[in-house]
Formats: sequence, structure tokens, C-alpha cells
Amino acid sequence: MTGKRKRISLNSWFYNIIKPVLRLWLEKQFSLEANIPDEVRNLKPPYLILPNHQGFWDPFMVGIYIKHQIFYIASDAVFRSYFFKFLMLLLGAIPKTKAQSDIDALKNIIRIKDRGDIIGIFPEGRRTWDGVTLPLVYSTSKLIRMLKVPVVTVVFKGGFFSQPRWSFHIQKGKVLMDYKILFSGDELKRMKVDEIHRKLADALFFDEIEYQEKAAIEFKGKKSAEYLEQVLYTCPSCKKIGTMYSEGKAFYCTECGYELEYNLLRSFDSKKNDVIFDNIRDWNRWQQENLYKLLNNSINGGNVLIIDENLVFHTGYKSNKLKYLISGSLGLTGEALTIRDNTGIIVKLFPLDQITGLNIQNKERLEFYHEGTMYTIKGRSKRFSAYKWLTAFEYLVRNNASQFQAG
Repeated sequence: MTGKRKRISLNSWFYNIIKPVLRLWLEKQFSLEANIPDEVRNLKPPYLILPNHQGFWDPFMVGIYIKHQIFYIASDAVFRSYFFKFLMLLLGAIPKTKAQSDIDALKNIIRIKDRGDIIGIFPEGRRTWDGVTLPLVYSTSKLIRMLKVPVVTVVFKGGFFSQPRWSFHIQKGKVLMDYKILFSGDELKRMKVDEIHRKLADALFFDEIEYQEKAAIEFKGKKSAEYLEQVLYTCPSCKKIGTMYSEGKAFYCTECGYELEYNLLRSFDSKKNDVIFDNIRDWNRWQQENLYKLLNNSINGGNVLIIDENLVFHTGYKSNKLKYLISGSLGLTGEALTIRDNTGIIVKLFPLDQITGLNIQNKERLEFYHEGTMYTIKGRSKRFSAYKWLTAFEYLVRNNASQFQAG
């Protein structure tokens, strides 16, 4: 019990020193602005603060404008690094296993609420891939109904292009945050979870592409397109998967030569060929449908639908240190994920219906649980698209579930 309580403590001395320094740095790096009404400024804890999730620095950006300290739910993967574990514990982060229920995290949340502090949660559970708010985790709405405390939402605008999840460089433009009290707390006693969920989804929905088309903000930074193939993994011209390649602000297909430039307004243009999709959102929507069709056409017969080589596999559990397992390839059939060694021999086979908690951690590492063991997959190249695997896996799981229900 003592160990768990340490996880939700916060070093006030450290926090009070770093907060003003961090605010100055963030405002300079991102041209950061915040719209905070007086009702939010004067709101007394306990309450929940729920932002949409666009970039790595989101929790810090939200916190620097709030008078009281925020205790964030953080992926337990962050705690595997000794440095980040030390930092997160100083800042009072609450570790939680991504994409799975976690009773220890829930107990810590209740403790924080009972002692009168603020709880920070990103209801999407992961950062947006194409600038549009992702579907929210339903259990967040259940938690809101259970805690019955005020709920503050924060909507980021401009954060997706400022902190691209594929990039290692900040892109300087402008980031705006809008704070709002969505629920005062008392009305939650009369509301059903579905109603809470709908209102929360409406409040946090944001389309960065639509916003940028009107705002026309220029974003300046190094190598703006580099590693964009982590997200956009399919060529819209020849429809080949895994052939897109980025370099600086150039983005092109190694198979058919389709070539684009990622410009300052964060849209695509070209001097060589017609532009099929001028933005990431529309490209991503198309490639998802294209992948679904490929999977549907090839799903029977046990054939390998997708394969990636030159990968590194580790095992672990929650925040424990990872252990090296093997180097080799990852394959996907309609029924299972397979790990093969470098000679092509299958060393692990995971039926899709036995995989839980599949998600993507920072630095494009695919992660899931099977029979109580966590497996992580990372490419030796930074161009590995874990997002492609997540998209395919989630589709096959939905497809298998619908077939089971129909049967």
C-alpha cells in the first residue's frame, strides 16, 4: 500500500521551480496561448481535466495555466525508463496500462479525488494520427459518472502540426488552448453514461485540417516530412503498401515515383505530378479503406496478409524493464499474429482473439499482451509503421467479432 501511495505524491518544491521555467519555454517554442474563462480559473479541486491529445507536450501545456497541481494518468511504459520514472514520480503521475483496465490506477484516482486534487486524463488514450480527435475511451465516461466532480475540457488547436508524432523536431507555428467547464458535477447524478459520453465526445472533437485551412498558419521546422511514412504507409498512386519514403520535406513512393513536398501550410503540393490528397486526414481515411479491402480480399486461407522484417522483439510486464526476445519478422493472417526468426521459422503465434491491450507507445513501438506477458515490437528503422499494424489488427478483430455475432 505504501508503494502505491508514493506513486501519487508530488514534490511541491520541484514542481514550483520547474513550472514557471517550463511556461516560458513552452510559450516561446510554440507561440502558446490559452483561453481560460474565470469560472475555470476560480474552480476549486477536486475536478477532472480532460484535453484532446495532439502532442507530447500536451500535459505540460495544460498544467502551466492551472493554479493547482494536476495528477495525470500516464502510460506505465513511461516508467520503464529510470530517468522518466524519476521525473514522473516527482510530478505525481499515475501509471496505467494502456488499452486495458487497471484496478491499481483506479484506486489511485479515487485517492486523489478524495484528498481534493485534480486528475488529468486524455480520453482518446493516444495521440491523434491525422489531426482529427480519435474515438474516446468509454471507460472515461464511466469514471466521470462515478466520481461526480466537475469536468474541465481543453481543446488544443495547432498542436498536431507543432508536435507531429512522426517527427523528432518541433515545428514552430502557433498553438491555442480553449478551456471550458463541461460538467459542474451536480448534474452527473442524473445523467446516464451514454449521455455523458456523447457530450464529452462533442466537446473534445476537433479537426486540425479543417482548422488549418481557415487559419493558414505557417509551421517552420527541420525535416518536416521525415518519417511521415510511419503514418501514411500507402502510396495513393500505385496503392502499394510500405513504399512511401521521406527525406527533409520530400515525400515520395519508391515503387512508382509519385512525389510530393510537405509545405509550410502543412499540405502537400508537387511540381512533378497531380496531387491526389493534399492533406494527411484525407490520405489516411483513403488508406484505411484501401487496407480494409485488401484484408477482406485475402482474409481466408491462412495466408500472410502483412509482413514486416528487420524487427526487434522484447517481453515485459507493465512498467518492468523489457527483456530482449528475438530479432526477426512480424506476420499477420486473418486469425493470428506470428513472430518468425531470421530464418523464417515461427517462434511465437498469437491468435487474434487472445491478444489484449494492443497499442502503440512512443517511438512507434507496437505493444500487446498475451497470456499475461507483454510483447513489444520495434523496427530497426525509424520508418517502421506500427500504425499500419494497429489499423489492420483492429479491423480484423471487429470483423471477427461481427462474424461471430452473425453466426
